[in-house]
Amino acid sequence: MKPVSSNYSDDADVKVGLSCIEFLNLKKADSPVLLDLRNVNSYLDFFIIATGNSNVHCRALAKDVEKMLHDAGLKQFGKTDYNSEWIIIDFGSIIVHIFTEDMRNYYQLEKLWGDSIKYVLEENTND
Repeated sequence: MKPVSSNYSDDADVKVGLSCIEFLNLKKADSPVLLDLRNVNSYLDFFIIATGNSNVHCRALAKDVEKMLHDAGLKQFGKTDYNSEWIIIDFGSIIVHIFTEDMRNYYQLEKLWGDSIKYVLEENTND
C-alpha cells in the first residue's frame, strides 16, 4: 500500500495522518482516508475517517489509533465515547472518525467535505 493524492504535502500533520491511515489499514479498518480541510474550513485541519466491521472492531481501532497518536506526541482533547457507532477522537489538528459501515454511509463525511484534499491508500502494483 502507498499513500496517494493529487497534492502531496511534506507537512508534519499530513505525515502523521498518512501514518495513521496506514496503521488503520494494517488493523483491518475499511477504507481509511485522510482529508485535508485547511483550504475549505477555517477551524478544522484534518479528518481521518475509517470503518470498522463491528462495534467491537471500531472500539479496538479507536483505542489503537488513540495510542498511536499519543505516542506521536499529539495532545488529545475531550473524552472518547467508545460505545458508539461513530467514535470521534479529537487531537486538535487531527480529528479521527471511526464508523460502523451503516453510520459512515449515513453521514457521508467525505461527500460533505468533498472540496478537501483526499489522501487514500492505493495498491502498489510494483511490490
